Amino acid sequence: MDDQPATLRAEILARTTHLLAGGSSMTARDIAATLVKGGLVGVDKKLVNSVLTIEGKGRFSYDRTSYTYALASPAAPAAPAPTNHTESQIEVNRDALMAACRKLFADGKPRTAKEIAAELTKQGMAGVDKSLVGSVLIREGKELFTYDHKTYTYLPR
Repeated sequence: MDDQPATLRAEILARTTHLLAGGSSMTARDIAATLVKGGLVGVDKKLVNSVLTIEGKGRFSYDRTSYTYALASPAAPAAPAPTNHTESQIEVNRDALMAACRKLFADGKPRTAKEIAAELTKQGMAGVDKSLVGSVLIREGKELFTYDHKTYTYLPR
């Protein structure tokens, strides 16, 4: 499996099953765009293709002429129901986030919360956004990091 965490891959599978449940078909690019609009971070065409090919094997059919995916049949095994992210966000272990931030700041370079969130997402940590990063660094990291209000960056102490 790719470097993506299992929770992100499971969420992609569940949401794609839900998207295609109406009998429509979609390209991996369109599925990825819809998932990103729905709040999933770090999803692209390559990841969608990987998830539907590996975890979704037998559940989806792929049309090579139109490059689209559809549910294989109504009797295909059901995926878990997608999470409604307006009600509950992916739970991120704040200690794991703190450890990842300490590792990221080993180079001593100042970063904005947005830059930190983007880097950690790129590394495979799902559910990380700039507000969560700010919260963790201000609360749990108050002894380890400082915040520069002029440049909006965090710095290791």
